[in-house]
Amino acid sequence: MIRRPPRSTRKESSAASDVYKRQQISSHNEFEHEKVYYYEDHKSGLKSLIAIHDSTEGPAIGGCRFRTYDSFESGLNDVLRLSKGMTHKNNIAQVPFGGGKGIIFKEGKKSNEMMKSYADFLNLLEGKYISAEDIGISLKDIRFIKQHTEYVFDNVDPGPYTAKGIFYAIKRAISFSLSESLVGKKIAIQGAGSVGSKLADHLSKAGAIVYISDIDNSKLKIISDPNITIVDNAFEMQCDVFSPCAVGAIFSRSSIENLNCKIIAGGANNQLLNESVADDLHAKGITYIPDILINSGGVIGLTKDIMGRNEEQAESELMNIAIRVEEAMAIAKDQSMSIQAALKLN
Repeated sequence: MIRRPPRSTRKESSAASDVYKRQQISSHNEFEHEKVYYYEDHKSGLKSLIAIHDSTEGPAIGGCRFRTYDSFESGLNDVLRLSKGMTHKNNIAQVPFGGGKGIIFKEGKKSNEMMKSYADFLNLLEGKYISAEDIGISLKDIRFIKQHTEYVFDNVDPGPYTAKGIFYAIKRAISFSLSESLVGKKIAIQGAGSVGSKLADHLSKAGAIVYISDIDNSKLKIISDPNITIVDNAFEMQCDVFSPCAVGAIFSRSSIENLNCKIIAGGANNQLLNESVADDLHAKGITYIPDILINSGGVIGLTKDIMGRNEEQAESELMNIAIRVEEAMAIAKDQSMSIQAALKLN
């Protein structure tokens, strides 16, 4: 479905353009969704897609991204894959919500006017989708948007919760796979945002040897822990665990040839360029822990107030992520296949 604001708020556009977008959505190989909405507001510069993958368990929830896309199709591909991943993630985390995602095409500077227009978009959907922060959208942005719509999560920054869940999972994965403790293990983290930087802190304090990289030097400048080493490229480092916490689609059949790690466990969404790469990683002897299994800490943090959980109860749920990871690793080991294949996550 393509929704537009009134003509007074946008440039005149031909019906052919709308038909073209509808055809792109309905014919897309990732399209298996309940609804996909497109909203364009010329006055504010907003061009946004919201995809609702599945609302069987409740309203769809998921973050909104503000980033540059090469084309409408590349943005569509991102929002379709991310919203599907949210359905699986929410089911695994056992929160009563469906999967959804929003993106805003970055074609200029972000502004309050644009954020208000995004709030108008959310209001049109009347609670079918509830938005949160993601790449390019901060908690500050979400709290501004909250002034104009009730359909956002503005209670917490989900990043630290995601990082804590990944920390527990890495600790358990090393114990299961290597039969060793976290102390002295080499962990390479790609991305020093709210997830990667917090994860680095947890790992460093637990005695791991931590390396981190990011294309944004400003994020690296604020790292002051002497036990965290800044490197140019964490992807190709020899390490025990590689933790991707930046953008997705980084693992392809060709790119994994340069990997030199034993375990992959990170917070980035949709890390595989295509699902078959999980089997390629397994063939290389690398344990890949799927992102939907490991990065649900943010969802647990965002929904804790709605579900009546205090911080102690939320922490317990974060620890349960590690328990599920160990169970998944045991199943995969028993069946001699990747976790992705063993849990039928394709």
